[in-house]
Amino acid sequence: MVESFSWPLALRMAGAANVGPGQRVLDVGCGIGDPTLQVAVLVGPHGRVLGVDLAEAMLETARQRARALGLGHVEFRGGDVASMSLGPDRFDVVLGRWSVIYLDDVVATLRRLRESLVPGGRIAVSAWAPPDANPWLAIPIDVLVSMGESVSIDPTRPGLFHLCDDGALARTLMEAGYQAVGQERVQLSYFAQSVSEFWESLTDVTGPLTARLEPAQRTECEQRLSAALARFRVGEVLRIPAQAQLAWGRV
Repeated sequence: MVESFSWPLALRMAGAANVGPGQRVLDVGCGIGDPTLQVAVLVGPHGRVLGVDLAEAMLETARQRARALGLGHVEFRGGDVASMSLGPDRFDVVLGRWSVIYLDDVVATLRRLRESLVPGGRIAVSAWAPPDANPWLAIPIDVLVSMGESVSIDPTRPGLFHLCDDGALARTLMEAGYQAVGQERVQLSYFAQSVSEFWESLTDVTGPLTARLEPAQRTECEQRLSAALARFRVGEVLRIPAQAQLAWGRV
């Protein structure tokens, strides 16, 4: 569900970075292959796309998806982009969708990524907009906190809302030495059939939230969520607003 609701951002990132046929693209924090696989279609069979992530189980899913789609020019590799060897002048484009927000030293990693880009190469990275623009996250977090769970929303520290303020990503790119830097917000919508489905998508192994709730607590949590999310119900589905921050630059 997270992947399906975020595809407009994947397309906007590719557009901001001018991804096109024959290019070599690095996708940082690719997870199960998004936006890696969309980008692979854009670069075509004469391009190359490398997806990097720490979670090997998610990478195996990404590899299975690539095989099913017949995308032989995509490679997935496990590793920490903050320390792994990338080599100079290897890529035309670097993408990082909701990955740099979890780094301890974002600027240092962006500098390393800049060295891996060819002269004139481009980068596009994303974060979440502030909590008030993301009720799909802010409301569940408020419910969890009210039930005694600890969830960090500090925009200055690694986590969900790191670098969420307008201009924060752009300033980070400029500090790392990129030029022609810009930033914008991208509007998204999170769809779910039910509160239970919504809650499960947030807290499963690939979800953005961690919750250690007993069955009775989970029931209470879903009841509170149901009341808080009622205003977002459209017909048979929940349509909850979301916004991402997108920044881009070039070498």
